[in-house]
Amino acid sequence: MNWEADVFAPEASPEDKREQLRMTLLQRYGVVENELTQLPAPWYGWEWRMAGTEWLGPPGEMPDGLGELLRDRWLVAGTSLVFLQVVSPESDPFPEGEAFLDSLRVTATEPAAR
Repeated sequence: MNWEADVFAPEASPEDKREQLRMTLLQRYGVVENELTQLPAPWYGWEWRMAGTEWLGPPGEMPDGLGELLRDRWLVAGTSLVFLQVVSPESDPFPEGEAFLDSLRVTATEPAAR
């Protein structure tokens, strides 16, 4: 998880922020456009998935033939950007990572009035 404050202009619409985010993902991070999926409402953001064979766990403990499934989500929250990533075995019969991402709610809050 990562949170970046004041990434988006406060006057920009949620749709404009989502488009700015898409362009950043394509240009700065090299994400291929047809691999991005727009998240459904109430989210303003994008998801990218990749199946890979690079093991990031302890050396020598990756079972033969097992890959990893990466699920990255970038969410617009007010003027901030929230990044979430779930890594699970590619053939995971229990989709806890998916349930984790779907259960989260990110909301922007206004500063308390004095």
